[in-house]
Amino acid sequence: MNDYMNDPGSGAATRLTGVTTNQVDRALGAPVAERAVRLLEANEDQWFDRKSARITPVKLAPALVAFANAEGGVIAVGLSGGRLEGFDAKELRNYQQAPMDFTVPPVRAKFDLVDCTKDDGSTAQILLVRVSPGERVHETSGGECFLRVGDESRKLRFEQRQELEYDRGQAQYDGAPSTASVADLDAQLIEHYKESAGFTLPTTMHP
Repeated sequence: MNDYMNDPGSGAATRLTGVTTNQVDRALGAPVAERAVRLLEANEDQWFDRKSARITPVKLAPALVAFANAEGGVIAVGLSGGRLEGFDAKELRNYQQAPMDFTVPPVRAKFDLVDCTKDDGSTAQILLVRVSPGERVHETSGGECFLRVGDESRKLRFEQRQELEYDRGQAQYDGAPSTASVADLDAQLIEHYKESAGFTLPTTMHP
């Protein structure tokens, strides 16, 4: 099991295949009056997260990156503390720009406004963000890398991110920079290689 998916402090987390958003899809297919309740009842997990309407586009970036670096998922903005807050539709454009402005490379995501009903019977909307899994490893514009693990967006350490890049075929082990210096080279082995390859020029090594 990969280190970045296994944290003994929070229990073993396995990288699952396939996107399970049945609860979310059923909630969206319900009557308008029931949608918010069902989305609030849905479990936050590997593929679903709720965010307050107070979250800014830049603060949404870690969740976008985390889902894109995993198997994708859905973020519902405008649900917090067990209640429907609603989302200001005038802010939609700013959130749609979040992947371009705050993720590298830009995360692929679809943004939709969904009608819901508050407890008092008034109509409100939430922002539903469907994040597609990325082909490359994504990071925030601040250079931080996140991965969705269970119900959290976990920040990866350098070696965890590197392992994720290897898994994606984005990097090769033999392409990793070496910390060796000229002093670490074996002169006798170099001479043997020269003889085998037919080189006759003298070997000059500068520290």
